[in-house]
Amino acid sequence: MTVTYTLDVATSKFSSFTRLLLRWRGSLWKAVYPELSLWLILYFVLSAVYRFALNEDQKLVFENVTYFCYKYTDFIPLTFILGFFVSLVVQRWWDMFQNIGWVDNAALYIAAYIEGTDDTTRMIRRNIVRFMVLVQAMVFRDISVPIRRRFPTMETLQAAGFMSEVERKILTDLAVPSAKYSMPIQWAMALIVDARKNGRIANDYAVHDLFDRLREYRSNLGKLTCYDWVPVPLLYTQVVFLTVRAYFLTCIMGRQYVQDSHHSDLNSPIDLYIPFLTILQFVFYIGWMKVAEALVNPMGDDDDDFEVNWLLDRNLRVGLSVVDNVANRRPPLEKDVFWADANPTPLYSAQAVNTVINPYVGSATVMSVRRENDVVMMQRSKEEGSEGGDKEGTARPPIIVRGVSSVSQQQQRSPPGNFSAIRLRLSRLGSQVSGHLSRRMSGSSAAMENGQLPTSPLMNFDALSIAASSTNSIIRELVEMNDNGRDRAAFDYVPKAKSPTVGREGGASNSLAAPVPRSRRLSSDKQLTPTPARSDLFAVAEEDDDAFVAQQQNTIVKKQK
Repeated sequence: MTVTYTLDVATSKFSSFTRLLLRWRGSLWKAVYPELSLWLILYFVLSAVYRFALNEDQKLVFENVTYFCYKYTDFIPLTFILGFFVSLVVQRWWDMFQNIGWVDNAALYIAAYIEGTDDTTRMIRRNIVRFMVLVQAMVFRDISVPIRRRFPTMETLQAAGFMSEVERKILTDLAVPSAKYSMPIQWAMALIVDARKNGRIANDYAVHDLFDRLREYRSNLGKLTCYDWVPVPLLYTQVVFLTVRAYFLTCIMGRQYVQDSHHSDLNSPIDLYIPFLTILQFVFYIGWMKVAEALVNPMGDDDDDFEVNWLLDRNLRVGLSVVDNVANRRPPLEKDVFWADANPTPLYSAQAVNTVINPYVGSATVMSVRRENDVVMMQRSKEEGSEGGDKEGTARPPIIVRGVSSVSQQQQRSPPGNFSAIRLRLSRLGSQVSGHLSRRMSGSSAAMENGQLPTSPLMNFDALSIAASSTNSIIRELVEMNDNGRDRAAFDYVPKAKSPTVGREGGASNSLAAPVPRSRRLSSDKQLTPTPARSDLFAVAEEDDDAFVAQQQNTIVKKQK
């Protein structure tokens, strides 16, 4: 019956799949060895006749036949026909398994909707489940050879406990031309109606839901009978069977090794008595064909057919257990062990505690985003041609989101060396000025969208003057150091030096110190301080930022009033 090897391949190791090749039951070797043995016998007989029993003229005729078979073997569309057939059969096989019939869901609904612990209520629940399994047994008797062998007559179903004597007589006396699969389902529905009339079912919705479960179960079994009634067309099955066999019958002659033939395609640099590559091809294609042959009817006695006998016993056992033994055994309501734990963490065994876990984390969360400048969040203007829109005066004011300053980001980077410190100072200065100008320009554009007057260009003059003075200061320092004969190595970077600068609230805040010459760092009696131009630039830029934020907040307050 069903061959299970799932546990053997729980871990995808080379040794796991290698061990699968050594198994016999349900294996490729068991499926192909009879036909492969016959094919090899015929091949070796023809090879022996050619090598030891034919004269030169007869060998020439044999070589011509071999060349003909070798050349026209590829005319048989083996891969296309076989691949399409196997795909169709596997899809049909899987659909049959999904509709084979399980009583678990229906039993859970029956146990939940039909309430009561008295004997009558228990009998109602148990009989509904038994009728469902009886229908499945009746269907399997007609489509499965193992079930038909187990239950050859209706009396054997009665002896097995699937039906009573009265129920068997009713089914036997029922004069209908078709199968009697619907009768047990009708009995189960009648029991549900009686339970509703007697108050054992709370409402009509529960009755409707139980009817749906029974209808779904019967429909699944009906699909099985349809698959048994209408198989894959016989013509297609015959074409595939003959195609594969004809191909390898042709290979018996076409893959023979000949000696010094006038056909250049047949001449081989080595003379092999055993056709190794053709044997591999035979195993693969015939094994592929055997898969389809085994799955055309999975209700038989093949190694990979469904365990229908076990399924019948299991459905009866599980269904009765759910509706009878488990229905009225409920645990008391109590607090769980994680009641006071805001972040519950279940325990692991000692063998699994160090297991590597890859939790769900969005792929964009690890993305590095640069936020050196402030971000102005503003409302999108109404597009042309759009109908409706907000009324006048309801536009939201812009919101300024403070970004990470370029100074604090530079503090986390690795310190530059030698002459690159000067370029670092210039790049910091440029980022400060560009951020200041962008905030001014974004604020002006936001004010224009809200109906306010734009900011005058003269407001940006202070930033330009600061940039000019700071640049002149850096250039003067470079000229002085060159005049004193200092080389480029004098401009080493001090990575952790901090200097007090005026903060937003009038206090002191730390910022990264500017690069200073080596001669200054060697003087222990002097305190490290940034250049005047750099300090002035930070102070003025911070004051301008505070003024800009205060202006936007005043505007928001006025609009709210």
